[in-house]
Amino acid sequence: MSRRSEQKKARRKKRRSARDDAWIPARVAEQLEIAAELEDFDARLTERGWEFSEDVDDETGAAWYWPASEAEVADEDEVVNVTVVLLTPEDEGEVAHVVLVGTADDYQFNLVELFEHLDAIEAYRLGDPMPVFA
Repeated sequence: MSRRSEQKKARRKKRRSARDDAWIPARVAEQLEIAAELEDFDARLTERGWEFSEDVDDETGAAWYWPASEAEVADEDEVVNVTVVLLTPEDEGEVAHVVLVGTADDYQFNLVELFEHLDAIEAYRLGDPMPVFA
């Protein structure tokens, strides 16, 4: 093999190696995108004072709670004692489930709607009239 052919082969090998190092499988790229979106969602909630719940397992999803809404409720097995936002794997993080303190009702919003209604969600306290989400 000539010297020129060897150099050409070496350059081709180097290009392929660089391309292979930068290549990410579609499944992994999708997971990275979801992680970035979840990180952004978390930042938007936590900067408002929401806290991430460590008590929720990965199969259930990811949950945040509004500490200012916490209240003593008669039956914690039937209703929540704090307002909660939950993203579930079944909804692929596209639907926010909101359960207001003292209730078991599951209000569902897309992520844009959630942030449109967040002031009303945060303002709700046990015993207040239920907010109307139009």
